[in-house]
Amino acid sequence: MPISERQKNILMAIIEEFMSNADEIGSVALMKRHNLGVSSATIRSEMVRLMEEGLLEKSHISSGRFPTDQAIRLYVKEIAEKRRMSAVDEVEIRQGIFKVRFSQDQLIKEILDMLVRKCDSAAFFLSDDDRRYYGVSSLMHYEELRNVEILQRVLDVLEDKDILRKIFSKYDTMDVSLLIGAETGIKDLENCSIAFTKVGLLKGRAGHMGIIGSRRLDYSNVMSTLSVIRDSVENSLKGWN
Repeated sequence: MPISERQKNILMAIIEEFMSNADEIGSVALMKRHNLGVSSATIRSEMVRLMEEGLLEKSHISSGRFPTDQAIRLYVKEIAEKRRMSAVDEVEIRQGIFKVRFSQDQLIKEILDMLVRKCDSAAFFLSDDDRRYYGVSSLMHYEELRNVEILQRVLDVLEDKDILRKIFSKYDTMDVSLLIGAETGIKDLENCSIAFTKVGLLKGRAGHMGIIGSRRLDYSNVMSTLSVIRDSVENSLKGWN
């Protein structure tokens, strides 16, 4: 069932709080921090309805609420997909790719470095004859991932070509694919999101590049960064394949 405009505003406010600090939030705090134009009792009532719709889940330690994967997916569609990368950042990526376009090794290194720097997440590349990942330590920037066991699980996934290929086979297009939490189908990544796209390389080769990060990713930045890198590689290699 579609949610009302008021419910959507409340949900977006809850998601923004979650994206900012990974904390659950209650109706009183939400009313004080956001100009929603309704009482805390109304917010609390709408939270119950949003839980019934599968968009919120209750904290085990307080009366606060967290957004579900489904809610974050709605957030991406409503907000993140409408934002674009700045022209300055786009030019920086294009220039960086252009400089290393004739060396596949340097090109892949540049792609991974850009993804880690701009997305603050672990980056990976996988093709038939190459597999690399970089920046796993970036995940320590997210409190909910600052755990040795969680980091080891992410490493295990990055080390397993078969797991990654199974994911890629379901989304084998040049579009940017995004999987949030349980959408990955991998229990070890339930606290993470993964975004990736296919990218063409020299001599007609191709691979997949992407990032693994928190569910609190800057989704608009991640998706636009992957798109711009993919297009920059394609444009820089025109006439050379």
